[in-house]
Amino acid sequence: MSEQVQSLNEIIDLGDGLKLVYQEPDEYFNYYSVYYGQKYADYFFRRSSGAMKEIVSIFDCGYFIMNGDNIIGGVFIKPNFMADLFVVPPYEEYDGLAHKLLNHLKKVSNTDEKIIVRDVVEEHVATYVQSGCHVNEVNYWMIRPTQPIKAILPDGYLSNPVLEGDIADIVDLIIESYSANSAYKQIGTKEDYTNHVREFNEIYQHNKAMDECSRVIVEQCTNKVVGVCLHMEFEDYPLIMSLAVHPEHQHKGLGRFLLRHSINMSSKEYPATRLSVIEDNPAIKLYEDLGFIKNKSLTEMYLV
Repeated sequence: MSEQVQSLNEIIDLGDGLKLVYQEPDEYFNYYSVYYGQKYADYFFRRSSGAMKEIVSIFDCGYFIMNGDNIIGGVFIKPNFMADLFVVPPYEEYDGLAHKLLNHLKKVSNTDEKIIVRDVVEEHVATYVQSGCHVNEVNYWMIRPTQPIKAILPDGYLSNPVLEGDIADIVDLIIESYSANSAYKQIGTKEDYTNHVREFNEIYQHNKAMDECSRVIVEQCTNKVVGVCLHMEFEDYPLIMSLAVHPEHQHKGLGRFLLRHSINMSSKEYPATRLSVIEDNPAIKLYEDLGFIKNKSLTEMYLV
Protein backbone atom coordinates (compact mmCIF):
# COMPACT_ATOMS: atom_id res chain seq x y z
CA MET A 1 0.00 0.00 0.00
CA SER A 2 1.74 3.12 -1.19
CA GLU A 3 -0.31 5.75 0.68
CA GLN A 4 -1.94 5.96 4.09
CA VAL A 5 -5.58 4.91 3.81
CA GLN A 6 -7.85 7.85 4.48
CA SER A 7 -10.73 7.66 6.94
CA LEU A 8 -14.24 7.62 5.52
CA ASN A 9 -15.00 11.14 6.66
CA GLU A 10 -11.84 12.68 5.23
CA ILE A 11 -12.31 14.59 1.99
CA ILE A 12 -10.25 13.01 -0.79
CA ASP A 13 -8.72 15.33 -3.40
CA LEU A 14 -8.77 13.81 -6.91
CA GLY A 15 -7.17 16.82 -8.58
CA ASP A 16 -8.55 19.26 -11.17
CA GLY A 17 -10.98 20.63 -8.58
CA LEU A 18 -12.65 17.25 -7.98
CA LYS A 19 -13.03 15.62 -4.57
CA LEU A 20 -14.64 12.61 -2.92
CA VAL A 21 -16.92 13.26 0.04
CA TYR A 22 -18.21 10.28 2.07
CA GLN A 23 -21.96 10.01 2.60
CA GLU A 24 -23.90 8.05 5.20
CA PRO A 25 -25.90 5.23 3.53
CA ASP A 26 -29.27 6.96 3.92
CA GLU A 27 -27.92 10.11 2.27
CA TYR A 28 -26.08 8.28 -0.50
CA PHE A 29 -29.08 6.10 -1.32
CA ASN A 30 -31.16 8.95 -2.78
CA TYR A 31 -28.68 9.62 -5.58
CA TYR A 32 -27.48 6.02 -6.02
CA SER A 33 -31.00 4.66 -6.38
CA VAL A 34 -31.74 6.98 -9.32
CA TYR A 35 -28.47 7.59 -11.17
CA TYR A 36 -27.20 4.03 -10.90
CA GLY A 37 -30.08 1.82 -9.77
CA GLN A 38 -32.81 3.11 -12.05
CA LYS A 39 -30.52 3.90 -14.97
CA TYR A 40 -29.18 0.34 -15.10
CA ALA A 41 -32.22 -1.50 -13.70
CA ASP A 42 -32.72 -3.44 -16.93
CA TYR A 43 -29.29 -5.03 -16.58
CA PHE A 44 -30.64 -6.82 -13.51
CA PHE A 45 -34.24 -7.06 -14.79
CA ARG A 46 -35.12 -5.27 -11.59
CA ARG A 47 -33.32 -3.15 -9.05
CA SER A 48 -35.81 -2.55 -6.25
CA SER A 49 -35.54 0.16 -3.63
CA GLY A 50 -35.09 -2.47 -0.92
CA ALA A 51 -32.23 -4.17 -2.74
CA MET A 52 -30.44 -0.88 -3.36
CA LYS A 53 -30.78 0.17 0.29
CA GLU A 54 -29.25 -3.14 1.33
CA ILE A 55 -26.33 -2.68 -1.07
CA VAL A 56 -25.62 0.85 0.17
CA SER A 57 -25.71 -0.27 3.80
CA ILE A 58 -23.53 -3.34 3.28
CA PHE A 59 -20.83 -1.53 1.31
CA ASP A 60 -21.01 1.70 3.39
CA CYS A 61 -18.31 3.35 1.27
CA GLY A 62 -20.45 5.60 -0.92
CA TYR A 63 -18.83 8.90 -1.93
CA PHE A 64 -20.23 11.83 -3.81
CA ILE A 65 -17.86 13.15 -6.46
CA MET A 66 -17.89 16.93 -6.07
CA ASN A 67 -16.82 19.76 -8.33
CA GLY A 68 -16.93 22.72 -6.01
CA ASP A 69 -20.34 22.57 -4.39
CA ASN A 70 -21.86 20.52 -7.22
CA ILE A 71 -22.46 16.76 -7.07
CA ILE A 72 -21.30 15.39 -10.42
CA GLY A 73 -21.31 11.67 -9.57
CA GLY A 74 -20.94 8.95 -6.98
CA VAL A 75 -19.05 5.72 -6.39
CA PHE A 76 -18.44 2.95 -3.89
CA ILE A 77 -14.72 2.98 -3.21
CA LYS A 78 -12.35 1.68 -0.53
CA PRO A 79 -8.97 -0.09 -0.59
CA ASN A 80 -9.02 -2.95 -3.14
CA PHE A 81 -12.64 -2.32 -4.10
CA MET A 82 -14.64 -0.06 -6.41
CA ALA A 83 -18.18 -0.39 -7.78
CA ASP A 84 -21.16 1.33 -9.37
CA LEU A 85 -19.73 4.61 -10.59
CA PHE A 86 -22.40 6.99 -11.83
CA VAL A 87 -22.49 10.56 -13.15
CA VAL A 88 -25.11 13.22 -12.48
CA PRO A 89 -26.39 15.24 -15.48
CA PRO A 90 -25.41 17.57 -16.99
CA TYR A 91 -21.93 16.17 -16.22
CA GLU A 92 -20.92 13.63 -18.88
CA GLU A 93 -17.20 12.87 -18.43
CA TYR A 94 -17.60 9.28 -17.17
CA ASP A 95 -14.33 8.09 -18.73
CA GLY A 96 -12.27 10.83 -17.08
CA LEU A 97 -13.82 10.15 -13.67
CA ALA A 98 -13.19 6.42 -13.99
CA HIS A 99 -9.53 7.03 -14.80
CA LYS A 100 -9.03 9.39 -11.83
CA LEU A 101 -10.78 6.99 -9.44
CA LEU A 102 -8.74 3.99 -10.60
CA ASN A 103 -5.52 5.96 -10.07
CA HIS A 104 -6.67 6.80 -6.54
CA LEU A 105 -7.68 3.19 -5.95
CA LYS A 106 -4.19 1.96 -6.86
CA LYS A 107 -2.64 4.41 -4.39
CA VAL A 108 -4.71 3.27 -1.41
CA SER A 109 -4.89 -0.47 -2.14
CA ASN A 110 -2.76 -3.41 -1.09
CA THR A 111 -1.24 -4.36 -4.43
CA ASP A 112 -0.39 -7.85 -3.15
CA GLU A 113 -4.12 -8.58 -3.32
CA LYS A 114 -6.60 -8.29 -6.18
CA ILE A 115 -8.15 -4.86 -6.66
CA ILE A 116 -11.77 -5.66 -7.52
CA VAL A 117 -13.89 -3.48 -9.81
CA ARG A 118 -17.39 -4.88 -9.48
CA ASP A 119 -20.36 -5.04 -11.89
CA VAL A 120 -19.11 -2.89 -14.76
CA VAL A 121 -21.99 -2.38 -17.18
CA GLU A 122 -21.37 -3.41 -20.78
CA GLU A 123 -21.24 0.11 -22.19
CA HIS A 124 -18.31 1.06 -19.95
CA VAL A 125 -16.11 -2.07 -20.09
CA ALA A 126 -13.80 -0.56 -22.74
CA THR A 127 -13.15 2.45 -20.48
CA TYR A 128 -11.89 0.22 -17.67
CA VAL A 129 -9.80 -1.92 -20.01
CA GLN A 130 -8.10 1.24 -21.30
CA SER A 131 -7.34 2.20 -17.68
CA GLY A 132 -5.59 -1.10 -16.91
CA CYS A 133 -8.43 -3.34 -15.74
CA HIS A 134 -8.76 -6.98 -16.75
CA VAL A 135 -11.92 -9.05 -17.11
CA ASN A 136 -12.43 -11.56 -14.32
CA GLU A 137 -15.97 -12.79 -15.04
CA VAL A 138 -18.88 -11.78 -17.26
CA ASN A 139 -22.45 -12.46 -16.14
CA TYR A 140 -25.98 -12.04 -17.44
CA TRP A 141 -29.24 -11.84 -15.56
CA MET A 142 -32.04 -13.80 -17.23
CA ILE A 143 -35.80 -13.76 -16.65
CA ARG A 144 -39.01 -15.38 -17.89
CA PRO A 145 -42.67 -15.42 -16.81
CA THR A 146 -43.85 -18.27 -14.63
CA GLN A 147 -46.66 -20.52 -15.81
CA PRO A 148 -48.26 -23.86 -14.95
CA ILE A 149 -46.29 -26.33 -17.10
CA LYS A 150 -45.59 -30.04 -16.86
CA ALA A 151 -42.12 -31.16 -15.77
CA ILE A 152 -41.21 -34.68 -16.94
CA LEU A 153 -38.50 -36.51 -15.00
CA PRO A 154 -36.45 -39.00 -17.06
CA ASP A 155 -36.68 -42.68 -16.12
CA GLY A 156 -34.25 -43.96 -13.51
CA TYR A 157 -34.29 -40.84 -11.34
CA LEU A 158 -36.17 -39.54 -8.32
CA SER A 159 -37.05 -35.91 -7.56
CA ASN A 160 -36.90 -35.20 -3.82
CA PRO A 161 -37.20 -32.20 -1.50
CA VAL A 162 -33.90 -30.74 -0.27
CA LEU A 163 -33.03 -32.04 3.21
CA GLU A 164 -30.30 -31.05 5.64
CA GLY A 165 -28.72 -34.45 5.19
CA ASP A 166 -28.20 -33.64 1.48
CA ILE A 167 -25.85 -30.69 2.13
CA ALA A 168 -22.53 -32.53 1.75
CA ASP A 169 -23.69 -34.36 -1.39
CA ILE A 170 -24.99 -31.13 -2.93
CA VAL A 171 -21.69 -29.35 -2.25
CA ASP A 172 -19.72 -32.16 -3.89
CA LEU A 173 -22.10 -32.10 -6.86
CA ILE A 174 -21.79 -28.33 -7.35
CA ILE A 175 -17.98 -28.47 -7.23
CA GLU A 176 -17.84 -31.41 -9.66
CA SER A 177 -20.31 -29.80 -12.06
CA TYR A 178 -18.68 -26.36 -12.06
CA SER A 179 -15.16 -27.82 -12.34
CA ALA A 180 -16.16 -29.65 -15.52
CA ASN A 181 -17.66 -26.50 -17.07
CA SER A 182 -15.07 -24.47 -19.00
CA ALA A 183 -17.16 -21.30 -18.50
CA TYR A 184 -16.07 -21.24 -14.84
CA LYS A 185 -12.59 -19.74 -14.77
CA GLN A 186 -12.45 -20.06 -10.99
CA ILE A 187 -14.22 -22.32 -8.53
CA GLY A 188 -15.06 -21.45 -4.93
CA THR A 189 -13.82 -23.45 -1.99
CA LYS A 190 -15.72 -26.30 -0.40
CA GLU A 191 -16.35 -24.02 2.57
CA ASP A 192 -17.84 -21.36 0.26
CA TYR A 193 -20.32 -23.80 -1.26
CA THR A 194 -21.13 -25.39 2.10
CA ASN A 195 -22.06 -21.96 3.50
CA HIS A 196 -24.05 -21.28 0.33
CA VAL A 197 -26.12 -24.48 0.66
CA ARG A 198 -26.53 -24.02 4.41
CA GLU A 199 -27.97 -20.56 3.73
CA PHE A 200 -30.72 -22.20 1.71
CA ASN A 201 -31.28 -24.87 4.34
CA GLU A 202 -31.45 -22.39 7.23
CA ILE A 203 -33.41 -19.60 5.56
CA TYR A 204 -35.14 -20.41 2.30
CA GLN A 205 -36.16 -23.96 3.11
CA HIS A 206 -38.56 -22.38 5.60
CA ASN A 207 -40.15 -20.40 2.77
CA LYS A 208 -42.78 -22.83 1.48
CA ALA A 209 -42.70 -21.55 -2.09
CA MET A 210 -38.90 -21.64 -2.32
CA ASP A 211 -38.82 -25.08 -0.74
CA GLU A 212 -41.30 -26.41 -3.30
CA CYS A 213 -39.32 -24.93 -6.21
CA SER A 214 -36.06 -26.46 -4.99
CA ARG A 215 -35.26 -30.13 -5.69
CA VAL A 216 -32.51 -32.72 -5.61
CA ILE A 217 -32.36 -35.41 -8.29
CA VAL A 218 -31.26 -38.86 -7.13
CA GLU A 219 -30.15 -41.68 -9.42
CA GLN A 220 -32.27 -44.67 -8.38
CA CYS A 221 -29.71 -47.41 -8.94
CA THR A 222 -26.94 -45.72 -6.91
CA ASN A 223 -28.97 -43.45 -4.59
CA LYS A 224 -26.50 -40.71 -5.55
CA VAL A 225 -27.46 -37.02 -5.76
CA VAL A 226 -26.83 -36.08 -9.41
CA GLY A 227 -28.83 -32.86 -9.79
CA VAL A 228 -29.91 -29.90 -7.69
CA CYS A 229 -31.82 -26.65 -8.00
CA LEU A 230 -31.90 -24.23 -5.04
CA HIS A 231 -33.96 -21.03 -4.81
CA MET A 232 -34.11 -17.85 -2.81
CA GLU A 233 -36.61 -15.00 -2.87
CA PHE A 234 -35.00 -11.76 -4.05
CA GLU A 235 -36.84 -8.52 -4.83
CA ASP A 236 -40.16 -10.38 -4.50
CA TYR A 237 -39.25 -12.85 -7.27
CA PRO A 238 -37.77 -16.35 -7.14
CA LEU A 239 -34.06 -16.41 -7.94
CA ILE A 240 -32.25 -19.64 -8.73
CA MET A 241 -29.29 -19.77 -6.34
CA SER A 242 -27.72 -22.91 -7.80
CA LEU A 243 -28.52 -25.24 -10.68
CA ALA A 244 -26.14 -28.15 -11.22
CA VAL A 245 -26.23 -31.55 -12.89
CA HIS A 246 -23.41 -34.08 -12.56
CA PRO A 247 -21.30 -34.16 -15.77
CA GLU A 248 -22.06 -37.88 -16.31
CA HIS A 249 -25.80 -37.21 -16.17
CA GLN A 250 -26.02 -34.13 -18.39
CA HIS A 251 -27.92 -34.08 -21.70
CA LYS A 252 -30.54 -36.46 -20.29
CA GLY A 253 -33.18 -33.84 -19.50
CA LEU A 254 -32.45 -33.37 -15.80
CA GLY A 255 -31.65 -29.66 -16.08
CA ARG A 256 -34.76 -29.12 -18.19
CA PHE A 257 -36.86 -30.96 -15.60
CA LEU A 258 -35.46 -28.84 -12.75
CA LEU A 259 -36.17 -25.61 -14.60
CA ARG A 260 -39.67 -26.59 -15.72
CA HIS A 261 -40.46 -27.72 -12.17
CA SER A 262 -39.21 -24.35 -10.92
CA ILE A 263 -41.31 -22.38 -13.43
CA ASN A 264 -44.39 -24.47 -12.62
CA MET A 265 -44.13 -24.27 -8.83
CA SER A 266 -43.21 -20.56 -8.87
CA SER A 267 -46.37 -19.79 -10.84
CA LYS A 268 -48.46 -20.38 -7.70
CA GLU A 269 -47.20 -17.14 -6.14
CA TYR A 270 -44.95 -15.20 -8.54
CA PRO A 271 -45.30 -13.61 -12.01
CA ALA A 272 -41.69 -14.23 -13.08
CA THR A 273 -38.51 -16.08 -12.11
CA ARG A 274 -34.85 -15.13 -12.56
CA LEU A 275 -31.31 -16.47 -12.62
CA SER A 276 -27.77 -15.26 -13.22
CA VAL A 277 -25.43 -17.06 -15.60
CA ILE A 278 -21.77 -16.78 -16.61
CA GLU A 279 -20.97 -15.85 -20.20
CA ASP A 280 -20.17 -18.83 -22.45
CA ASN A 281 -21.97 -21.24 -20.12
CA PRO A 282 -23.60 -23.86 -22.42
CA ALA A 283 -26.63 -23.74 -20.11
CA ILE A 284 -27.61 -20.37 -21.66
CA LYS A 285 -29.02 -22.25 -24.67
CA LEU A 286 -31.22 -24.36 -22.38
CA TYR A 287 -32.45 -21.24 -20.58
CA GLU A 288 -33.27 -19.53 -23.86
CA ASP A 289 -34.99 -22.68 -25.17
CA LEU A 290 -37.23 -22.45 -22.11
CA GLY A 291 -38.10 -18.80 -22.78
CA PHE A 292 -35.61 -16.93 -20.61
CA ILE A 293 -34.26 -13.66 -22.01
CA LYS A 294 -30.97 -12.01 -21.10
CA ASN A 295 -29.93 -8.39 -21.15
CA LYS A 296 -26.53 -6.74 -21.54
CA SER A 297 -23.62 -8.12 -19.56
CA LEU A 298 -22.24 -7.17 -16.14
CA THR A 299 -18.48 -7.63 -15.84
CA GLU A 300 -16.42 -8.16 -12.72
CA MET A 301 -12.92 -6.83 -13.34
CA TYR A 302 -9.65 -6.47 -11.48
CA LEU A 303 -7.03 -3.75 -11.63
CA VAL A 304 -3.31 -4.39 -11.92
